[in-house]
Amino acid sequence: MRYIARHGFTNPGDELMKLDLCFTLFCAAVIAFAFASTEVAHAQSIEDGLGGHWTFDKSDTDAKIAKDALGENDGEIKGAPKIVEGIVGDALRFNGKEDYVVMGAATTGQDLTYAMWIKPTALPEGPKVIIWDDDPQGGGDSWLELLADGTIQTQRGGDGFGVFKTETAVEADEWTHVTFVAAGEDEKKFLYINGELDAEADGKINSRDTRSHVVVAVGHDRNAFIKPFYFDGDIDDVAVYHRALDDKEVMDNYQIAFDVEPTGKLALTWGAIKAH
Repeated sequence: MRYIARHGFTNPGDELMKLDLCFTLFCAAVIAFAFASTEVAHAQSIEDGLGGHWTFDKSDTDAKIAKDALGENDGEIKGAPKIVEGIVGDALRFNGKEDYVVMGAATTGQDLTYAMWIKPTALPEGPKVIIWDDDPQGGGDSWLELLADGTIQTQRGGDGFGVFKTETAVEADEWTHVTFVAAGEDEKKFLYINGELDAEADGKINSRDTRSHVVVAVGHDRNAFIKPFYFDGDIDDVAVYHRALDDKEVMDNYQIAFDVEPTGKLALTWGAIKAH
């Protein structure tokens, strides 16, 4: 015992207990980091001006409601879209016949941005609506729709005016990030594909005195279907902003899907820890 006290040695069992404690704390830190990373994946990179965010994740979605992460405009689910694996967490799969989600009064004013991921089952024979944004007072409807050639067409301004489309076509059964930006003061409109500016147009953008009526996966106003062109495929991580995002912000929102470890990473990490 004097030898141990003199040279500072301790019981080997105590050392093992310390090592076990350190290893346990390390495991807890790894798991906490993995879960924290997963939470980041469920958020838009840019939060300034965010007016609504629908993740379509299982934790936020059931048979009737798709929760708005901001808690202001929960989406009312119509039909029976399925919750499937998405590009960021989970997504909703729309059947192209009767499935859609009504978000309601989610936009206002002249400046806005729509951002979302889409994966069409196949290229359609005719236009299929991705998102419809009705102006209840008329003259300011806007939308994104997938055309037969795979391009994305949009409009924002007086009804039927300011229509333009992307140069790049999306591919069937592949995820594509689509962003539409309206800059009212500059009277400019922009379309982005996978974070890159793809098309732009000039033209007046009508201001809205009251909030509009937003619907995903079909054309619809407050009272009736305008364009019953149901989207056939998956949609994920829909966001609406009450301002015009710039090029860098659009790219940041696109890039966040690739900045998070894939879902299976947590299981692999935990398996490696257990093996150790």
